[in-house]
Amino acid sequence: MVRLDRITMQGFKSFANRITIPFPSGFNVIAGPNGSGKSNVIDALTFVLGTTSARTIRAQKLQNLLFNGARDRKPADFCEVSIYLDNNDGKIPGEKELKVTRRITRSGISVYKLNAHTVTRAKVLDILSYANLSSEGYNIIMQGDVTNIIEMSPLGRRSIIDEISGIMEFDDKKEKAVRELDHVDLKVRENMIVVAEKQHLVVRLKQEKESAERYQELNTELRKSKASLLKQRLENAKTKLKAFDKDIGEDSKKFDTLEKEFQKIESDLDKKEASLKKLNDDILNKSRNYEIMRKIDSINTDIIRRKDKIDINEREITRLRSSSGADNVVQTVLNLDRPGIYGTVASLIEIPKRYDIALAVAMGRHANDIVVENDDVAAFCIKYLKEKKLGRARFIPLNKIKSRPGKEYRGKETIIGYAIDLIKFNKKYEKAMQYVLTDTIVVDNIDIARRINDFRIVTLDGDLVEKSGAMIGGFYRKIIRPSYGAELRKIEDESERLKAEIDKFEKDLEKLKGLEKEESADVQKLQQLKDQEETIINTMRKRRKEIYEERLVLQNKVGRSRIEKAKTEANLDNVQIEYGDYKDITEFYTFSEDELQERTRRCIIEINKLGAVNLRAIEEYQITHVEFEELRKKLDKLLEEKEAIMNVVKDVEQKRFSKFMETFTAIALNFSKIYNDMTGGGIGRLRLEEENNIDSGLAIEASPVGKKVLNLDVMSGGEKTLTSLSFLFAIMQHSASPFYVLDEIDAALDKANTNKIANLIQNYSKNVQFIVITHNDITIAQADNVFGVSMESGVSKIFGIKMPGE
Repeated sequence: MVRLDRITMQGFKSFANRITIPFPSGFNVIAGPNGSGKSNVIDALTFVLGTTSARTIRAQKLQNLLFNGARDRKPADFCEVSIYLDNNDGKIPGEKELKVTRRITRSGISVYKLNAHTVTRAKVLDILSYANLSSEGYNIIMQGDVTNIIEMSPLGRRSIIDEISGIMEFDDKKEKAVRELDHVDLKVRENMIVVAEKQHLVVRLKQEKESAERYQELNTELRKSKASLLKQRLENAKTKLKAFDKDIGEDSKKFDTLEKEFQKIESDLDKKEASLKKLNDDILNKSRNYEIMRKIDSINTDIIRRKDKIDINEREITRLRSSSGADNVVQTVLNLDRPGIYGTVASLIEIPKRYDIALAVAMGRHANDIVVENDDVAAFCIKYLKEKKLGRARFIPLNKIKSRPGKEYRGKETIIGYAIDLIKFNKKYEKAMQYVLTDTIVVDNIDIARRINDFRIVTLDGDLVEKSGAMIGGFYRKIIRPSYGAELRKIEDESERLKAEIDKFEKDLEKLKGLEKEESADVQKLQQLKDQEETIINTMRKRRKEIYEERLVLQNKVGRSRIEKAKTEANLDNVQIEYGDYKDITEFYTFSEDELQERTRRCIIEINKLGAVNLRAIEEYQITHVEFEELRKKLDKLLEEKEAIMNVVKDVEQKRFSKFMETFTAIALNFSKIYNDMTGGGIGRLRLEEENNIDSGLAIEASPVGKKVLNLDVMSGGEKTLTSLSFLFAIMQHSASPFYVLDEIDAALDKANTNKIANLIQNYSKNVQFIVITHNDITIAQADNVFGVSMESGVSKIFGIKMPGE
């Protein structure tokens, strides 16, 4: 193996002259009194091995290493130290003997040489590393190193293992990885915040997007449903218009036909009546009792005229009742001309002008109620309206309607009277009128009405107070609608009077006919002709009446059809305008109108449930979602990078742990053996303060023979020194240097412990070279080679000492 063969010094510290010290294998001691310069040999070794710190070799600066002169010697201009390494085993690349030289001038210039060739310090360090040599290695134990071990904290002692194991490399890698991890972790946290915020935005926009899409879907369905509904209505309206045109055309033709027939009958009837008059004149002229015949003829004429007037009155009554303000549905019912249909409430009463407004308000919606004989008539009319799909109306069947007499007013306020007492009507309609106007009283004004309770009160200007206390009033806009009650009553009375007169005339006629006797054959023949003519005339008059009524029905029907057609045309115009908003719809539903209305209603409800809708959310969501995905990918990459760095940290930590434990285990074994050898059977142990935690402190424990196990910190001074030396020797043995240098390690030991150290060195020096600086006789006595150092005139000198027995 590599061995230090010799060292040459010149101008280094106290060695002014060039001097060479050979170092044979084994146990070499450099001895001398204090201040002789023996430790300068160790400083020279440290110097040539490449130290850059002057303090480690006991100098303020490197220039202080030069010999500073003596009484009769000048200071050196340079200092130079060379070591010669025996490299026979070729462990260091190069020659068999390696010469390493370091020279420094007074100006501080430092020069390194390998075998006389100038090289860099780095080159020297690199070459020496092959032999595990370094100026900072643990193969050189300087003065105070033992004390440092004793005074070190457990963490400081553990740092020695760190240094020896070389895990500083891993510490640097770990620190770099941790810094990078912190940097990446910061980015991860920042990106997670951004991603979280963006995610919240994406979630909100997604909900708004779904609402917007749902809105568009519903709106599309709504528009399609409305368009389909309008399309159907357009088609239905056009169909109705065609039907109306057809009906109006057919009914107009029928009306024209009836009109022609009516005109013909009118003409024929005029002729017949003229013929009848001529017959009457002939009969009168030939009659023996002319005066009787004249009276009979006059009575017949009066009867005919009254019957004609009654027919005219009946048609006028029908017309007035039809025009009494009833709506189309009511008018249709009145036009049925069915027995038992009497008319509307408004048409059956006569109202004094003063009470027009009060009674109109009092009747309200009942004004157009239809008074019928019984519930059979009402049921017939209702079925008719339903079958024809004409609408609805209210009926008052006199056999079913429940009415009660009005209660008597006993209040202090002055009233005009009960509403029912202020109108005129036929007695048979009394129950209907009681139903409409029971408990309704008429007063002058609202102030009086307010002071009356438990009655329905109406004022002359149209204000109304219900029994419940509800008040209806304000400016009453009178609807100008003709009231035909009085006129109807007058015409009905006239008809009754005419019927009575006809009865009287018929009785007088019978008497006169009884007086008529013995007429001539010609008169009888003329009378037969007259009777035939009268029969024909009566038949023609009956037919004329039928045609008139049929024509009236057709006229009303055509009028209603034209009104409905006009409504349909107006509705068609509105539908076409509305349909214009849906020109973009090309596909339509084929559902029924009711189903389309239901779909439209449902869509509107669903749209209203959605509330405010952000239609831009669809586009915003797409953009934001892409941004979110990009951010998430970036975050995923950062997380992958973080995981990779964490794996690196974990891997570095595992390697660091393995490397440390490998070194720690080896040094611990060395320590146990060295301590056992040094103390002759003692037990030494190294352990981590926290098991498997390589960042915890290093505990050095030992148990000298016959004593309990103690921690280094609580041992006696000598025990601390021996234990610390054992620890240092264990480190030296692990480092496996070519030689070990010990500088006065026995200075503080007693003889017994010094002897133990000397024996240990003697024993281990059989395999490795030791150079020991000491002035202890016991240590000197155990050495294989001893070199003495003395100081003469400020200059150190070396001489060999022959030991006894050599």
